[in-house]
Amino acid sequence: MIRLAAAILAFGMLSDDAIAEMLIDVDADMTRKVVQETTLEDLSINDSAIIYSNFCVKDNRLYILGWTTPTNLATASYSATGVTLKAVVLPGKRLKITYVDAAQAQAVAKGNTSAPPVLSPADYKRAVREDVNRIFTGGLFSTETCDDEQRRNPLQKLALFDIESINGQTSISGLLKSAEGQ
Repeated sequence: MIRLAAAILAFGMLSDDAIAEMLIDVDADMTRKVVQETTLEDLSINDSAIIYSNFCVKDNRLYILGWTTPTNLATASYSATGVTLKAVVLPGKRLKITYVDAAQAQAVAKGNTSAPPVLSPADYKRAVREDVNRIFTGGLFSTETCDDEQRRNPLQKLALFDIESINGQTSISGLLKSAEGQ
């Protein structure tokens, strides 16, 4: 019995030492390269990418996190619906964003470059308004402060992309106004 207790104690000490010695000796950029994952930070000026709404808030302004991964609609196993974001990278870590018909963007990504819109103009505007409303809604997939995003992802380097405009608008009120009606 004493031998069993000693063995359990020794195993406990060994396993604690093994866990305590695990060193994080690579950064997030290196691991992304290993798995061939691209983020907004990897894109060049004038490159564009389809992304999900990955906003964060700082100083009463919206930003997109640099570690945001472009959406690969071409290989997605689901049918895209509603709207998603098309981001164009501008100098100085800025983005010009346009809401796009997600189903149409998926058809284009799968090779149908002349795919017509799936959403009617009224449905497009409604989807934009709903996505803007999601910025203010708490819960899963809600908008957090950029500092909170960094706290939840301590191994990521915080790089923020300033949003120059969304659908040509530079304020949420202007964006909502542009999506009114129908």
